Amino acid sequence: MKKIVIIGGGAAGMMSAISAAQKNRENAEIIVIEKNERVLRKVMITGKGRCNLTNNCDLDTLIASIPQNPRFLYSAFSRFSPSDTISFFEGLGVALKTERGNRVFPVSDRS
Repeated sequence: MKKIVIIGGGAAGMMSAISAAQKNRENAEIIVIEKNERVLRKVMITGKGRCNLTNNCDLDTLIASIPQNPRFLYSAFSRFSPSDTISFFEGLGVALKTERGNRVFPVSDRS
C-alpha cells in the first residue's frame, strides 16, 4: 500500500492532509507526523481560541497589511488567496462569519 507522509500537524500540514484525502484515488494511507502532543495546537489558540482562519479581503489589501517584505508572500497568496481559504473551509461544511477588521471565524466561535 502506498503512503503519503506529511511532516507537521499545523495549519499547512493539516490542510495538506485534507487535500490529499480528497484526491486519494489510490487509497494511499495518509500519515501526519507531529512533534507536539496534539495537531493544530497553535491554530486552536488563534483569535483567543476561536480560530481566526483568514481575513476576508482581496489580495492587494492583504499584501498591504504585511509590515515586512510583503512582496515575498505575493506569489503564495496569489495561488491560494483568502477567498480560496474561505471556500476550502466552507467546502468542508464549516460555516464562517466575518467580523470587525475583516477577520474570519467559524460561526461556532470554536477552534
